[in-house]
Amino acid sequence: MHHNILKVLKRSKIVAKIISVDFDGAAGYSILKIRAELINGWQLQVWEHETPAARRYAYHVFDADAMVMRWDNAPHHRDISTFPHHKHMGEEIAESEEMQISDVLAELEKMV
Repeated sequence: MHHNILKVLKRSKIVAKIISVDFDGAAGYSILKIRAELINGWQLQVWEHETPAARRYAYHVFDADAMVMRWDNAPHHRDISTFPHHKHMGEEIAESEEMQISDVLAELEKMV
């Protein structure tokens, strides 16, 4: 699964360059961290943690040190109807479907 994320990023028309890739995994457990620069100068940080039982993710977009948007499934916003999936837009927390890197890039293409 993780190797596909890097392929999708490299093929994207809004990704200017891959800055770093950090991967650790064995026996069905893995953590992937990727940082990429978008064509408008924003940074995209990808974090995925997979186990045989679950997939955790966070896709964080920022401009300098300011957050632009983040999608994640950390289980801390139980009042959101799409729990645990949600997105952060500034101070606002909103509903979000479960996200994959291709979904994130499609959303970002509308914003970049």
